[in-house]
Amino acid sequence: MSGFVIMSAAETLSAAATTTTSGQLSSLYDYAAYFAHDFWEDYGDPRVSKLPLMNGGPWKVAMISAAYVLFVKVIGPLYMKGRKPYDLRPLMLLHNSFLIGVNGCGFFVGLWVTNFGVDTWSCRKIDPNNSTLKETLAIYLGYVYFLTKIVDFADTVFFVLRKKHNQASFLHVFHHGVMPIMSAVGLKFYPAGYSGFLPIINIFVHAVMYSYYALACAGEEMKKHLWWKKYITQIQMIQFVLVFFHSLKAMIMPNCWPFILAFAEGLHAILFFHMFFSFYRRVYWNATPANQVNNNNNALKNGQAVKDKQT
Repeated sequence: MSGFVIMSAAETLSAAATTTTSGQLSSLYDYAAYFAHDFWEDYGDPRVSKLPLMNGGPWKVAMISAAYVLFVKVIGPLYMKGRKPYDLRPLMLLHNSFLIGVNGCGFFVGLWVTNFGVDTWSCRKIDPNNSTLKETLAIYLGYVYFLTKIVDFADTVFFVLRKKHNQASFLHVFHHGVMPIMSAVGLKFYPAGYSGFLPIINIFVHAVMYSYYALACAGEEMKKHLWWKKYITQIQMIQFVLVFFHSLKAMIMPNCWPFILAFAEGLHAILFFHMFFSFYRRVYWNATPANQVNNNNNALKNGQAVKDKQT
C-alpha cells in the first residue's frame, strides 16, 4: 500500500461508507463483512498482518478475552465450588519469573529501538515499507507486549483456583480483558513510533511489579525484603502521569498520532491514576498504624488491591 496514511476511526469509517455508496458494497451484509476483515487490512499496517491473531480485525483476540471473563466469573467459581484451594506457589513463581525476564529484556530492547524513547515522542509518520532492523524489532516488540497481555490472564486464573474470588474484582477483570484488544488495535494501525511510549514504560513497571510478586510467593523468609511495596504504587502513578501528557501532546498537535488512539490512552491514564491514587491515599496516608500494618499485606495490581501472592 503506497502512500500509507494512518487515519482516525471517524475518517476510516467515513471512507468505508463512501465506498458503500459507490456501489462496490451493495448490502448491509457486505458492509459488515468488509468491516470484519478487509477494513483492517486496507488501513492497517501490512507488516503486522502476517503475525498470529493479527490478520483482519481483533475478533479472535476479543473471543479470547471473552473466554477469560467467562472462566473467571462463571466457569472457574463453579468448578471450585466444594473444592479446596490449590497451592499454586511454585507455578506462580515460575509465571512471575518468566514475566520478569520478558518485560525486563523488552524494556532494554525498547530503549534501543526507540533511541532511548525519543522516537516515542516524535510525530513522524510510520512507513509500512520500512524494513530496517530497528523498525522490525519495534514491531515484534510491540507484538510480544500484546502477547504478555494475554499471559497476564494467568494472574486472575490463579485467584480463582486459589478461591480468592474477591480479588477478581470488576475493575481487575475489565482491565485485563480490555488490554489485549487495545494492544491489538494499536499494533494493527500504528505499530511503531509514537505508539511505543506506553508499552516501554509499562513493561518497565511490570518488570518491577513481578519482581515483587516473585519474592512474595517465594516463601515466608522473603517477607523481610518486601518493604518497598508502596514505591511500586508510586512508580505506577508516575507512569500514568507521563502517559497522560504523552496522549495530550498527540491530541493538541494535528496529525501527530490518530486521535482515537490518543484519546483512549489519555482516558486509560486518568482512570487508573485516580484508582491507584485512591488506594495509595487510603493505605498509606489515612490508615491508622495498626491498619497500615494490615494494609501493608495488600498490593495494588492492575487496578485493584490484592493480597500478596504468598498468602
